[in-house]
Amino acid sequence: MITINLIVAGFLLSAAGAHARESKKEIGVARFQGTAEGSPISGTARFKDVKGGLKVTVTLTGVPGRMHALHIHEFGDCSDLGKAAGGHYNPKGAPHGHALKDAKKAHPGDLGNVAVQDGKVAFTASLPKAALKGKIAVAGRSIVLHEKEDDFSQPVGNAGGRIACGVIVIRGE
Repeated sequence: MITINLIVAGFLLSAAGAHARESKKEIGVARFQGTAEGSPISGTARFKDVKGGLKVTVTLTGVPGRMHALHIHEFGDCSDLGKAAGGHYNPKGAPHGHALKDAKKAHPGDLGNVAVQDGKVAFTASLPKAALKGKIAVAGRSIVLHEKEDDFSQPVGNAGGRIACGVIVIRGE
C-alpha cells in the first residue's frame, strides 16, 4: 500500500511539473548596448506575442536628449558599430514607413521614433502582424536605436548612425 501511494504521489508530482512547463510563455529579450566604445547607453527590449501582433517594450538609459528612430533590423549581429545588423527587417519588400500607424504601408522593422526624458526612454507599442516565431518573426534579429529621428522618407528615413543595438533572443518568462 505504501508503494502504491508513492507511485501515485510521484505521478501527481510529474503531472504538476509538466503543466508548469506547458504554461510558461516564451518572450523575446534584447539587451541594448551602445555601439561606440565608452557609450553610456544601455537597456532592454522585451517582446511578447499578443493578439494581432507583438508587444514591444523598450527601456533605455544614457540616451542623448532628442528624438531617436527605433528599428528592428535584419540580422542578429550588433558588431561593426551596429552595421552588421543589416537593413531594416522587411520580409515582404514594403516601403519604409511607420508600422505602428499603418502596417499595410510599412515593413515590420519600422517602429517609428522614441522620445528621451532625462536620458531615459520608456516605449511600449504593439507591432501588428509580427511575432516572435513564424512567418514574420523577430527572434534572431536585432533592435537598433539610431542617432537621429526617422523622417519616414524613402528608402530608410534618414535616421543616421546606429548608437545602440541588441540581439533579440527567445527565453521563458
